[in-house]
Amino acid sequence: MPDEAVTALSGLVASFLSGLLGIGGGLALTPLLLYLPPLLGAPALSVKIVTGLTIVQAISGSALGAIRHSRYGNVSLRLVWLMGPPIAASSLVGAFVSRDTSDSVLLLIFATLAFAGAVMLLLPVTPRPGTAVDIEVHRPLAVALALGLGFFGGMVGIGGIAFIIAALVYVLRVPPRIAIGTSLAIGLFAAIAAFIGKAATAQIDPPLAAIVFVSALVASPVGAAVSVRTQPRLLLVILAIVVAAAAIRIAITALTGT
Repeated sequence: MPDEAVTALSGLVASFLSGLLGIGGGLALTPLLLYLPPLLGAPALSVKIVTGLTIVQAISGSALGAIRHSRYGNVSLRLVWLMGPPIAASSLVGAFVSRDTSDSVLLLIFATLAFAGAVMLLLPVTPRPGTAVDIEVHRPLAVALALGLGFFGGMVGIGGIAFIIAALVYVLRVPPRIAIGTSLAIGLFAAIAAFIGKAATAQIDPPLAAIVFVSALVASPVGAAVSVRTQPRLLLVILAIVVAAAAIRIAITALTGT
């Protein structure tokens, strides 16, 4: 099977999960693009090209998912404008730094972010009261989280989106459904900035990127439509399982090279 077909299949699956769980798709797309091509007889993709493709998926998937979630009142513009600009700035820096970072280090950063997020998603929490319009958080803490997550997310191509959800729910105590929608909008800032950095350092494959973009246009709205009909706690459990599985597999590759 050619790389184009594998990329299209991976993009559809990742984009559906992006809309469903608010993860931007990178946590699913990265392991799919790393491990699926060799299994289907296609040439393996390099880690840096894979991280570039996940940024492309994050832009399209996050934009479509955020638009759909906003229609259901699940996007906090107050949080988006608070965390979006700082996460964009740090993501741009992280994307440039990734050019000179070894593949094993990039994979370890990915696995660490993902596994920490998965653990947090399984912890009990009491959300703050409020709606997407009037939700209040600790503003300096929110900005600090955005800066840290943006830098490391920009390096590995996931924009820190999965961990943004965990940070919103378990650190800032945002209601889960609002956290899912808002994380997509915040992640869009990070993804666009990281894309600029990845493109400037030749980490984007244009033909495969176009396939990923179209796949997101098809599957992300479907995932978002299913999301609003699913119990928030169930969404968090599913997200934790997806994130943990990706983290473990990526960590094994980083440590053993297989």
